[in-house]
Amino acid sequence: MLSNRFLVFTLIFGTFLVLAHGQAAQARQSRPLEARPVSLSGMGDCCAPQPICCPKPCITYRHCGRKICCGCEPSKPIVLKVKDPCTCCEVDVPVCLPACCDGEPTVCTGTGFLGRNIIEYEWCCGYSVRVAFKKCGDLIVTTRGR
Repeated sequence: MLSNRFLVFTLIFGTFLVLAHGQAAQARQSRPLEARPVSLSGMGDCCAPQPICCPKPCITYRHCGRKICCGCEPSKPIVLKVKDPCTCCEVDVPVCLPACCDGEPTVCTGTGFLGRNIIEYEWCCGYSVRVAFKKCGDLIVTTRGR
């Protein structure tokens, strides 16, 4: 009984495939090929990499440890250019440094808790800024003073 149903199904399905293939072949043969000029002006450069849409992340700021003051002079604002490892877009991270922090920081990258990509900046004055990338693209910026 099962083999008869299977045989009927295969015959019907096979007939359908043959008819569908025949109609597609007739449609291809009945339509004449025409040469159309192709304009590349509206397409842009197809070989150039397309720009990636860089969404602006939400930045959460935290401070751990004691606040470093260096003589209670006003702090100086800087903008760290951080490259998002997922989208390869540069993200501007504004932070305020104590007035005593001069020079270039040392930069360390790695993977932190929960598999987050982390970039840590540390200045010789003992102040550090840690940028953690969340999976959703948002950032957690943690500052520390020694």
